[in-house]
Amino acid sequence: MKKMMKKGIGLSVVVAFLLVFFLMGGYSTLIAEAEVPETNKGEINVNGTGVLMVKPDIGIINIGIETSDPDSKKAQEENSKLSQQIMEALKASGIKEEDIKTAYYNMYREQYYNSSENKPQQGDFKVSHSFEVTVKDIDKVGSTVDTAVSAGANNINQIRFTVSNTEKYYNEALKLAVNNAAGKASTIAETLGVTISKPMKVTESGYSEPTYNKYMDVRMEAAMDSTPITAGELEIRAHVSVTYGY
Repeated sequence: MKKMMKKGIGLSVVVAFLLVFFLMGGYSTLIAEAEVPETNKGEINVNGTGVLMVKPDIGIINIGIETSDPDSKKAQEENSKLSQQIMEALKASGIKEEDIKTAYYNMYREQYYNSSENKPQQGDFKVSHSFEVTVKDIDKVGSTVDTAVSAGANNINQIRFTVSNTEKYYNEALKLAVNNAAGKASTIAETLGVTISKPMKVTESGYSEPTYNKYMDVRMEAAMDSTPITAGELEIRAHVSVTYGY
């Protein structure tokens, strides 16, 4: 009886061991199968560029007033008087007050070397004040410059041209960039004899607002009856990097 019990116990232990062995083996197999990576596929990486030429509809003029006097207060007063005079003239011409803002203001005293006395000497006080004027009617940029000069401006530092709806035009350029990238990828795939899938990754490059700058000599322009200003066209660019799988 005791021998039969021992035999039964021994058989149970063997069965339990085999059961554990197969269960662990099956679990290990599952783990191994889960860790098997998918077969690596090929990739085609391309860059796409979209370029759109547009006519600007906004002009931004930097108008300056510079005054000087041995008396700092008089230099400031004269500058303030001319600045107010110019602002009133611009508003009378149709420029809204919110489209005129101070871009720069500075006062300093000139320093020069007096060779006869062999020592440095102080000169007049100079006051510089500049406005940034936004002209929303592109055809009035030239006449706005004339108005400012007639009212007392003695510096037209810069004129910039831009567009009011940059997002609209940039999105159009972005479409061109994506299509450009797709065309490159198709050519490469056809040459290699492979078929590409949908894009795996698309990266858009940064965007900067398109502007065209024009610098002027106010003395030369003031001698003309009317200042001719031509805006030309602006170039809006978009860039993308695209990865295709095959």
